[in-house]
Amino acid sequence: MKKQIITAALLFTATMFITSCGSNNSETKTEKSAIEESATAQYKCPMKCEGEKKYDKPGQCPKCNMDLQKVEEMDEQHNHDSTHTNH
Repeated sequence: MKKQIITAALLFTATMFITSCGSNNSETKTEKSAIEESATAQYKCPMKCEGEKKYDKPGQCPKCNMDLQKVEEMDEQHNHDSTHTNH
């Protein structure tokens, strides 16, 4: 009887260990992706107060205090606006 309890406990512990290791790997990959994205992201003022000046961190424009936008978001917005013209 004791052998069965010990075997069941070891099996449970091994299963929990393997499961937790798999979860940590996927979280670590997600964290690395977020870090890589923030390291390469560029931000600029949507009003272009400082021309084409870009920042490597989100924040506010020092001149107009508007939130800086990701450069790719601004490009997508510009492309969307130029394809929809008013007649």
